[in-house]
Amino acid sequence: MMNKIHNLLFILFLFSIQVFSQSNELSNSPYSYYGLGLTNKLGPGKNNALGKAGIALSSSEGINLLNPASLAKIPLNHFFYDIGLRYKESYLTQSGRTESKNSGNFSSIAIAFAISEKSGLGVSLLPYTNVGYSIYGIETAIEGTERQFHTKIEGSGGLNDFNINFGTSISEKLRLGIKGSVIFGKINEDELNLIGTSAVVVKEVNNYVGGRLELGVQYDWKENLTAGIVINSPSELFGGQVQGYSYIYEGQNLGASHDLELQSFYLPLEIGIGIETGIGKKTMAYLDYKRNFWTQTDQSDKLGDYVDQDLLGVGLEYSPGGNPLKYSSLIKLRGGFEYDTGNLKINDEKVENYAISLGIGLPINRSRKSMLNLHYSYGQQGTLSTTLVRERFHLLSLNLSLQDLWFIKFKYD
Repeated sequence: MMNKIHNLLFILFLFSIQVFSQSNELSNSPYSYYGLGLTNKLGPGKNNALGKAGIALSSSEGINLLNPASLAKIPLNHFFYDIGLRYKESYLTQSGRTESKNSGNFSSIAIAFAISEKSGLGVSLLPYTNVGYSIYGIETAIEGTERQFHTKIEGSGGLNDFNINFGTSISEKLRLGIKGSVIFGKINEDELNLIGTSAVVVKEVNNYVGGRLELGVQYDWKENLTAGIVINSPSELFGGQVQGYSYIYEGQNLGASHDLELQSFYLPLEIGIGIETGIGKKTMAYLDYKRNFWTQTDQSDKLGDYVDQDLLGVGLEYSPGGNPLKYSSLIKLRGGFEYDTGNLKINDEKVENYAISLGIGLPINRSRKSMLNLHYSYGQQGTLSTTLVRERFHLLSLNLSLQDLWFIKFKYD
């Protein structure tokens, strides 16, 4: 039975590479127009329902990608799989008008396993950014005439993050980890300009690729108190562009295309700290704080400037406990809150966002602690103003978190 599961997950892993590499699903957010799109915050396991907190969380029961040092706690002979799906429904409000958008796709796929009693290794693929916007109704006067031309701009695509994580125990209390990432993908932008019966179409395909390193530390101060630190290095993403033009007039279509070199995009230094602590015997609490130093990249966007970004995540997990033979005693209940000051300032207004989340972990089996992790978030990005759009959203994620045992012979009577 497990061999069939292995084969199925391997096929899904290859399929997800195809999905992520060629057709990132639209985010359907106007804020994905800026920079390289909206940063994906979803990952494997239970972190999604904990306010995205987990820098101090170990990987003893499932995959935690928020700190590579956590992989040192994977039990020997254990192998973890995690496949995630997401669905988002947004309501965009500006100038008294509201419209709804929705999108869905894979959110993550990851595997992790112990390579010794003190070390673990993990491999994952997840969206790094998502792009999906449609801007229409732009009217521009033609100088010297009373005529106007109308413009519509659409964007899609995004970048992917393929990473390898390694964690090892230096002592009984101290764990260190390192993550190497390759960030790659493409962003498409189509612009349609209508002038009477004529049209000018501009198509751009922007490709980016780069690498990044992350260092992580976890330290157990006492039995129910762990601290964690992660540091992401600054990085340069190199870009190239294929740009095509078409001019349509009275049925005739004239066009051309060019290969151009894009200006590099710089990712900032990121530093995060986290705490995991027990509250009584049944509840675990998680608190993360992260700062991204965007001003050091010394770059600006089409309509705004990058500013330093602060992120806060708080989460609780409740384990009923009791008789392990009862299914209800194995269920996990979760809740969290996250706040993000945003990394972009438009006309002196920051694009802040927040979300509250609820989640539940449903056991798939008792012997191997496999879980079906469900998560729901309600949040808001931006505010109602003369320059910003208020986006309120409902976000659902489902993670199939499976655990298997390797190199163990089971005996049956």
